[in-house]
Amino acid sequence: MDSGFEQDLPYLLAKFRSPRLDPSTGLENGEIKQGVMALAAELEGEPHPVVKARAFEYVTRHTRIDVSPHDWYVGFGCFDRNDRPLSPLINQWNREVDDLELRQIERLRLQNRVGTSVMWKDFDHSVPDWDAVFALGFPGLRRRAREYRRRHELRGTMTPRVRAYFDGIDITYGAILEMLGRFRNYAIEHARGNERMLKVADCMKALSEREPRSCFEVFSIIYLFFMFSEHIDRFQVRSLGNLDRTLLPYFRRDLEEKRCTEEEFREFLRYFLMQYASIDNYWGHPFYLGGTAADGSSEVNELSRIILDEYDKLDIHTPKIQIKVAPNTPRDFLNQALDMVRRGHSSIVFVSEVAIARVMTATGYTSEEARTCDITGCYEFSARGRSNQTVAGYVNCLKSIELALHNGVDPATGILCGSATGEPEAFPTYESFETACLAQLGASIDTVISCSREFERYLSRINPAQVYSGTIEFSLEAGRDAFQDGVPFSTTAVLTAGIATLSDALMAVKHFVYDRKELSLREFREILDANWEGHEKLRLRALRLPEKFGNGLKEPDRCMERISRFIGDRINFRPNARGGVYIASSHPARTFITLGEKTGATPDGRKAGEEMSKNISPTMGMDVNGVTALLNSVGRIDSLHFPGDYVLDLLLHPAAVAGPEGLDAMRTLLEVYMKRNGIGLQFNIFDAETLVEAQQHPERYRGLQIRVCGWNVLFNNLSRKEQDAYIRRARNIGA
Repeated sequence: MDSGFEQDLPYLLAKFRSPRLDPSTGLENGEIKQGVMALAAELEGEPHPVVKARAFEYVTRHTRIDVSPHDWYVGFGCFDRNDRPLSPLINQWNREVDDLELRQIERLRLQNRVGTSVMWKDFDHSVPDWDAVFALGFPGLRRRAREYRRRHELRGTMTPRVRAYFDGIDITYGAILEMLGRFRNYAIEHARGNERMLKVADCMKALSEREPRSCFEVFSIIYLFFMFSEHIDRFQVRSLGNLDRTLLPYFRRDLEEKRCTEEEFREFLRYFLMQYASIDNYWGHPFYLGGTAADGSSEVNELSRIILDEYDKLDIHTPKIQIKVAPNTPRDFLNQALDMVRRGHSSIVFVSEVAIARVMTATGYTSEEARTCDITGCYEFSARGRSNQTVAGYVNCLKSIELALHNGVDPATGILCGSATGEPEAFPTYESFETACLAQLGASIDTVISCSREFERYLSRINPAQVYSGTIEFSLEAGRDAFQDGVPFSTTAVLTAGIATLSDALMAVKHFVYDRKELSLREFREILDANWEGHEKLRLRALRLPEKFGNGLKEPDRCMERISRFIGDRINFRPNARGGVYIASSHPARTFITLGEKTGATPDGRKAGEEMSKNISPTMGMDVNGVTALLNSVGRIDSLHFPGDYVLDLLLHPAAVAGPEGLDAMRTLLEVYMKRNGIGLQFNIFDAETLVEAQQHPERYRGLQIRVCGWNVLFNNLSRKEQDAYIRRARNIGA
């Protein structure tokens, strides 16, 4: 690490966490929010795209800015992770829709309250057409939008709605160009001969006039687009693209034309990565490395290795790296990434290009769209410039067994929130009880879909996607908001939590009630309602039952497969409200903990409020037959059931991955998983002793990372409850 970077690091770490910007450059955030709402009041009656665009313009003109000699990238004073400058306006429009338009809003709120699901209006998964951004730049995107506007005028399709759509894009991109001018002028005024600030000024001038032509300009436009979209327009940018593929032609041209050296490129990259490390959003900002080129060769190139190398040196946990693994992926590159993982970089995820293509082509995408796909969230993937994805909500799969035991009533609140499937005596066979549980699960899924189908019709009214739409050519051709129905593929994901724990719970019911007949279903219900009080021995027996998913045993694995198939059949390809379809997703984000808190005790030995399983993984601590048995279990589940994403967490003890043999073992596990059509694999490498020590002495383990679900967190930032869950899991993997 060069000494200049070390000197600049304090500025970079404070840039977003405790920003200090020149007050003379603009207003503070509270004043900006007031100004936005005053402007909106003045524009009452104007179309929402126009009002939002004018508000966007107001922010870009009045927010404080910074161009620092300690950074290669400019500073935005509008950064606020908890309350972005347009949030008051967007929240107001959201409330108006809730109050005046949505018939099912109370149903949504009730389901969220009792914990059968979590639903919200999702603006968190936008991915621009990066190819268009790089090819056209900001001024080119504006010119293209104006050209499509003229086409609509010529063919007579310029309705008031279409006009408002184009007005919004034009005003927004005009504001972007204006703000680039603000950055340039500030840099020139304050440079005092500083070469870095003058180079930034030149970059701002270039990007206000044309497309990017160098690596530094590409890094800059990615960062700028991200900030304009996520922190002003309030649309999360959930992919930074395939960075090695994107940057390679610019990198080679820069070297050939002596525009920069490899070391200078590394410096631009280092500072670029630190922007996102400093922001430290818990969901992270992923990008791909690797994959396969159009001619069949590997996309892994010299930049793939440089990016990994610099990421390793920085020792950061965001942005997130996902390695696209293909049959032609060079072994040395894969080993480099795996070695980083076993040394603590658990933010690296491995995804199968072949399995992604299998799922995407089955969903209707072309092979080329699958090959060039982008990450669209924690693990999700979609075609660049051709699709967008929203999330309808998370379904609590485990809650279905609680509802089946109580005839659709949530016992904690007494609220009827499920189907009336019958009292315990109504299920003379295990099969009849499992059917009732799946009926409850189906009802929860149907509720999420029904509610989301209603509120998704209003997404572009609540939050018009000005910056994002300007990059999507299909949206411009149609004259429709890209986040509504202005793309060929508008998918809505229904995410799931606790699938494996539901399977384990069903197996426990089968064992104690129907096979061994040790107690009736009603008696079991009473024990669970008392949270196992007075029945600790029975609880321990339930916990230690061998019939748990993840151990390579036929019966629990078949149960898990039945649940997975049911979920896929119930969700996949049902029409949404945006001209697309619903798809099932296996990852629960943080809801494996938060929805677990709203779920009572379950037959598998779990107590009320405890966490559930996540992703397609077993319940924490329940896979005790080794990693081969785990892969055998997971391999029986067809990833086509979950076209949204399909991810396995693999927890290994450091002793199991030490030395050359350990590296070979990691690579073999990865290869076996992907040969069985597994899509995503993430490793957590730790031992219980280290985690206990970190819990007791957090100051000594400030950099210890844990892969939670779609993102990485520092172990110190987890709640005590979450830390204890990982400690329990680590104790089960053993040395």
